[in-house]
Amino acid sequence: MTRRGFTLIELLMSVIITAIMMTVCFITFNTTIRCWQRSAAVADTVRNAEYALTQVVSGLRSAYYPTTGKQDYAYGFQLYDNGEEPDDSDTIQWIKLGTSIVGNRSQLSETPHTVRVWVQKEGRDGPGGLWVKAGRLDLLADDEDVEVDFNDDEQFEPYPLIEGVQGFDCKVQSKPDSVEGDGTPKWEDTWDTSNSVPYRVKLTFWMEPAKDAGDPVPIMRVVEIPLWDISQNPVTVSSEEGAAGGKKGGKSSSGNKGGQKMPPTNMPPDRQAPVMPPRGPMG
Repeated sequence: MTRRGFTLIELLMSVIITAIMMTVCFITFNTTIRCWQRSAAVADTVRNAEYALTQVVSGLRSAYYPTTGKQDYAYGFQLYDNGEEPDDSDTIQWIKLGTSIVGNRSQLSETPHTVRVWVQKEGRDGPGGLWVKAGRLDLLADDEDVEVDFNDDEQFEPYPLIEGVQGFDCKVQSKPDSVEGDGTPKWEDTWDTSNSVPYRVKLTFWMEPAKDAGDPVPIMRVVEIPLWDISQNPVTVSSEEGAAGGKKGGKSSSGNKGGQKMPPTNMPPDRQAPVMPPRGPMG
């Protein structure tokens, strides 16, 4: 009985078939890994955006406005419009209460404080992303030799809140009846009535795209500011009523008009937007 072996052609064919199968398996495996990595990067981007938006939205919802019986530029919402492209960045500033943006370990969370939010490009001053400046101006107001300036980075040092934010656009709806012809909210890029707060704010964060993912990812949120009506009509209340929320009228027997006294935010009463933060380019 003769025993027949493999011919050279048969060996070559088996090698070629094996190589093709291994190549297909490698391409499939590599594609799967890249898709998983891209999905994980996109998920991280979305989580970062949600975190940033949650912080800013919570800060706007906890906006502070005293019920002293008059409108005051020191407590109004400030908006500096710098375009609405993915690489542009607006700047917003207001006074708030609570732990949002500043964190629960900050002493600022226990009292009204000023916050400023913008997007800064990566540079020698720090990483790119969403930046914040926060502080209480009254901490320096007792020193006559110090001119309190919220734009001074040595007095109030800015810090990055989160990386991965490429651009920031803010629009406002001035009042509930500010609508377009079709009944949708009328969104504006400017806020000239800076002695009060707008009715609604629309925030859009442009997140840096994940690797090989294409264009920047827009994440948008609309928030209604609860103190809009109080900023429009900051009724005079007693100190006790002011602490309870400032929704009742009247004046205390001691003549105290109520509301917490806050220092000015150095925003001139000429309805101008705040000076842009001096650290690094802004969009």
